[in-house]
Amino acid sequence: MQALSDTKPNLYGVFEISDEGTILYSRRKNDADKFSFESLPQIVGRNFFSEIAEFENVEEFRLCVKRFVKSDSPSKSFIFNCRINGLDLPVRILLVRVTDRVSDERSKLTIVDIREI
Repeated sequence: MQALSDTKPNLYGVFEISDEGTILYSRRKNDADKFSFESLPQIVGRNFFSEIAEFENVEEFRLCVKRFVKSDSPSKSFIFNCRINGLDLPVRILLVRVTDRVSDERSKLTIVDIREI
């Protein structure tokens, strides 16, 4: 049986996503340096939930984000257990609402910050 640390994907980073989950901006943790983050423009335009989040219970996480988007709260912080190869990896999640005024309409974006505990 493989240890979780051997198979753990790079989950950590900051993702700006649309209400549908499309990534508009991303900075992910650089594996070479645990304190440095790098921009990854190649994932902009992809869907965070179906193409990037590499854990088995991603639908549960999507529901957490969806409930946040529907709420009136400007931010929410919680611990989430990402299930990878049947094992739980606890991560700290910070969700922040960003409202951007575009012409006469307001578009809503969500910042998803995923960090190690």
